[in-house]
Amino acid sequence: MDMSTPTERLDDSNQGDSMELLEFEGDIDPDFEIPYQGEILIISNDQSYLTHGLHKFPAKFFPELPRYLIKKYSRSGNTVLDPMCGSGTVILESMLNNRIGIGIDIDPMARLITKVKTTPIDPEVLTLAARNLIAQINTLDNTSDYHPQIPDFHYRDNWFRSFVLLELAIINESIASLLSKYQNEIMVQDLGDFFRVVLSSIIRDVSNADPHCTRTVLRKKVVKTIAPGDTYTKFSERLFRQCGSMSELFDISKTLDINDVRLPLGNAIETGLDCDSIDLAVTSPPYINAVDYPRTHQLEMYWLGLLGPSPLSHVKRKYIGTETVYKNEYDSLKTSGYETLDPILAKIYDKDPRRSFIVFKFFEDMRHQLEEIYRVLRPGRRYCITIGNNLIRGIEVRSDQILSEIATSEIGFELENSFFSKLIRHFIRIPRPERMLGEWILVLRK
Repeated sequence: MDMSTPTERLDDSNQGDSMELLEFEGDIDPDFEIPYQGEILIISNDQSYLTHGLHKFPAKFFPELPRYLIKKYSRSGNTVLDPMCGSGTVILESMLNNRIGIGIDIDPMARLITKVKTTPIDPEVLTLAARNLIAQINTLDNTSDYHPQIPDFHYRDNWFRSFVLLELAIINESIASLLSKYQNEIMVQDLGDFFRVVLSSIIRDVSNADPHCTRTVLRKKVVKTIAPGDTYTKFSERLFRQCGSMSELFDISKTLDINDVRLPLGNAIETGLDCDSIDLAVTSPPYINAVDYPRTHQLEMYWLGLLGPSPLSHVKRKYIGTETVYKNEYDSLKTSGYETLDPILAKIYDKDPRRSFIVFKFFEDMRHQLEEIYRVLRPGRRYCITIGNNLIRGIEVRSDQILSEIATSEIGFELENSFFSKLIRHFIRIPRPERMLGEWILVLRK
């Protein structure tokens, strides 16, 4: 791919010390050194390249940023880890650039999307299966005495119109029926996961939920026009569009020297990986107080059976950045011992003790996470973290400065670079007081 040459223009965002904004159209040349505390703006050309556009996911990387970091700080054949891999952008880019991609995420939706995005499927097999699936859906839809099983979950009938529930259930059972005819277990798994992710990708669209909110909510002012049959139409259109994307990925995968993606079970704090085994780590941790990932994808996870028997609140407590905390945990001010963090915790505590503890716990979890990545990185290798700052109860939380202090003063990392990447658009709207103008990229060296 052609590498763009940065253009400079004045910028008044006041996020960094420099007033020169470096603007990139598409890819960044890996030989280019982004200045320390500099500001960049990436005009992305590849948000839907290959399978990058398979499924919406909040706060997704533009592919160009991890692509730049992967090419700059690793070589062909190296192992690249994303310990909070989200929708798998880093893992897919690692694969496409002949690196071994290792993706870990506690979120079952993230693991499934990443697996599908990075698993090439023979387009002839996939297209034939897709056509058979649509035929099966039409057969079941026209069977008057057929009653599919509709999953039961909280407020289900508020989230979906009755005919939408029926149509989603018919698609779901058609997938299961089609796969029962295959003998190859790997093919069944890969096709099934692909079809389920495509189904998941339309669930928010056909629900009554606000499609642009970080949380799954109903709004009186948002009245969506959904007619009988729309669910089938959306699914069919999305299915064949993504079959085309998968065909392109399959063709490219045949040209790669290395085609090795690993998605081990684990979490960001306990990866289960060997010491000194990773050449580069790249990730974007959750935002404090901005994106509630389990709640964002709750409807999709209910339909795909990914939540299990536990209440959503119990699931959420396991996530870094969780807002699910108990009252006795914030009955007194918690301090960290970090100069950049403790004054902020005290100011927030005066206004909202619960929020103060949420911020404290986020950085405590991130301290353990930094320790884990330091353990698995080879000496001299880098950990690139993309982190957004937050405004919580009117108080700015400079996550980049806090993480830099934790990483360098306690863990043992060297802060090799730090620069600011401006954001130009999100798929999900964040409330204005909490909205971020961009994110800091920290390049930490072991």
